[in-house]
Amino acid sequence: MSKELNSTISMVRELRLRSWARTHYVTADQRKETWNPVVLDEMNIKDQEMSESEENSVNVRVSSMFVPLAPAVSRRLDEAHVEASAPHIIKMHDVAARRRDHLVEDLMAE
Repeated sequence: MSKELNSTISMVRELRLRSWARTHYVTADQRKETWNPVVLDEMNIKDQEMSESEENSVNVRVSSMFVPLAPAVSRRLDEAHVEASAPHIIKMHDVAARRRDHLVEDLMAE
């Protein structure tokens, strides 16, 4: 029973160390050889994952640059679109501005 308990504790400790390594990831040149081997191993695994994801993202970028056309579809060019005119925005004056406008109109009328 003591062996099972020790292996469970060591498994929990290893998972915690791996989690810590992912959370506190640093590049290979910033790592020290004196760190726990589990931490170093997990950071190396993350290095590999990051390099694979970079390769995949380059492949995706290149493949997404071109849109394939169906070979049997006739192609046409549409006329250029005319831009919509600018929207007409009604300016709403606040109450004080409206009163001022009315006073100016009244003074001009006199």
